[in-house]
Amino acid sequence: MGMVTHMRFQELTESQKVVAKVIENSIAAQKIGHAYIFSGDYEPYLIETAQLFAKALFCEMPSGAEPCGVCRNCKRMDSGNIVDYMEVEPDGASIKKEQIQQLLSDLSLRGAEGDRQVYVIHQAHKMTTQAANSLLKFFEEPGVGKLAILVTTQPQLLLPTIRSRAQHLVFRPIDRVHLAEKLAEEMQCTNDLARLALTVYPKWDDAREALHNDWFVQAYGLVVQLVEVLTKRPQELLLFAQEKWLGHFKGRNELRVGLELFESWLEEALHFKVRTDYVPELFTKEQSLYTAFVNDRPVHKIVHAIEFVHEAIRRLEANVNPQLTFERLTFDLQKG
Repeated sequence: MGMVTHMRFQELTESQKVVAKVIENSIAAQKIGHAYIFSGDYEPYLIETAQLFAKALFCEMPSGAEPCGVCRNCKRMDSGNIVDYMEVEPDGASIKKEQIQQLLSDLSLRGAEGDRQVYVIHQAHKMTTQAANSLLKFFEEPGVGKLAILVTTQPQLLLPTIRSRAQHLVFRPIDRVHLAEKLAEEMQCTNDLARLALTVYPKWDDAREALHNDWFVQAYGLVVQLVEVLTKRPQELLLFAQEKWLGHFKGRNELRVGLELFESWLEEALHFKVRTDYVPELFTKEQSLYTAFVNDRPVHKIVHAIEFVHEAIRRLEANVNPQLTFERLTFDLQKG
């Protein structure tokens, strides 16, 4: 666990009044459930709220539900150094049974320093069935003072038995424009770049790190070049892939970022095609390229292109060779 949030309930209340009230009331009444599901459209915010909840429970001098921020436990939470707080993230494409069993073993072996242990599961919808069933057994006899927070952007993918045993808090959609403005101001970059970074990197810190790096700015430029080639010289796609694209997007993770940026372009192009009044919100300086791209391209071809990119991302997740994956995509895009 790295650095933990400095979010406060006052800030949470501004965008998530109902969620904040439920958590604050449960703390005030000392009626904490053993399991919560936090679901919404922006995972970093859900995780920050889970960390705030935990911090409030560990704080030695809270003001109501608000953590003091200065006691020993608050400082240990801020530095990611408190043994009674644990987080689990997917190992590759899923959260595996072994990870949940390790978590449950850690919970029992560590023993609580105080009277509370909190664990947060990121992208909980990615638990395998075996992992979810292991967690379910623990839900049935959680033990005193143990709190699970399952964070997910796709709660419908959780096992119904998991959903029925946890209190579900649904977060209102996050204002991405405001988030991008905040990130752009912090990183001194354009809103466009900040918005794209937040689109392809699920964590705020990862988006910030990407914007520190020239690699991401160059990736932006290569997506624009890819669209130019696809629009004006589609017969040169494979050559472009070999000479430029694959030299920059090296390996599975980098290629996934490139594909997700390209997918963002295609989705904007689709809106631009079907809505005469639509002004693209990403790649905002490329208005003329959007016009050229959609001009002689029917809707079904743009939809097919998005599907081809989805399929390429699936191949990457299934460990297909990155170069072969992208070369197959260029063939699919040429074919239409």
